[in-house]
Amino acid sequence: MSLRSWRFFVYHGFQNILRNRVMSLASVTAIMVALIVLGLILVIVVNLDVMMKEVESKMEITLFLKDGVTDSERSGLENEISSWQGVYDVEFVSKHQALEEWKRQLGDKGNLLDGYTGENNPLPDSFLVKIEKPEYVNAIVEKAKGIPAIEEVNYSSKVAEFIEWLARTIRLVGMGLVAVLASVAAIIISNTVRLTVYSRRREIGIMKYIGATDWFIRWPFIIEGLILGVMGSIIATGVVALGYKYLLDRSSYINMRWGYLGIFKLLPLNEVMLYVLEASLLVGACVGVLASCLSIRKHLRV
Repeated sequence: MSLRSWRFFVYHGFQNILRNRVMSLASVTAIMVALIVLGLILVIVVNLDVMMKEVESKMEITLFLKDGVTDSERSGLENEISSWQGVYDVEFVSKHQALEEWKRQLGDKGNLLDGYTGENNPLPDSFLVKIEKPEYVNAIVEKAKGIPAIEEVNYSSKVAEFIEWLARTIRLVGMGLVAVLASVAAIIISNTVRLTVYSRRREIGIMKYIGATDWFIRWPFIIEGLILGVMGSIIATGVVALGYKYLLDRSSYINMRWGYLGIFKLLPLNEVMLYVLEASLLVGACVGVLASCLSIRKHLRV
């Protein structure tokens, strides 16, 4: 197909939009509304997913060492634990450090532990093992229990199981919502484009009778659907970006006034909007083109 033909199709695609302003506006509005809802769900899902990854990364197992473990044995043991699948950090905590941390937690009553120094320190040396994901916990615990130098393994199995369940549930629900809303957006866009094509059925019939091929008639509508889909996607992303920026400003104000929100810290605008823009453009453009192809097919049978 020649460049001249493509220019003709693109020109008539834009011309069709301008000529049918009301239907074009209705199409863009339908696409925009559907994709705004989809974008908002994506914002929530992306932020929740990152929050859950942060919660998962805080999973820790404490391995208490037996008395009499030498420095070389401890060093070798630390290297071994670091090589296990699912372990991303191993921190050695001496009995002296553990005692100081205990005092710090007791606050004003920390002086009650002043007598437990040197040889009187009842706390053992330990390793603080940080886990990538909760599903690695059981395997790591079993390995740790099989090491003679380790006296005791301390972790909360209930917390690990709950975090794993919560992360899996949030991701599944999020993906389900995105899929449902993408389908709803596709239906809305398809119906709107079908109305646009139906309003010009006589024009299509005339072009068929004077000898125009199916693809010659089809391409301007495909380009028109693509343009409408992209326009609706860009506008929807802009609206979602404004709403998200307002939410970021409010969360910053809350942080300054009442303190840090912990894991409920929102992602930067540019990171989230990249996902939303990609998803919106993909859904808007693909559905706009597909809806145009399906809608015009019926009117080409003359």
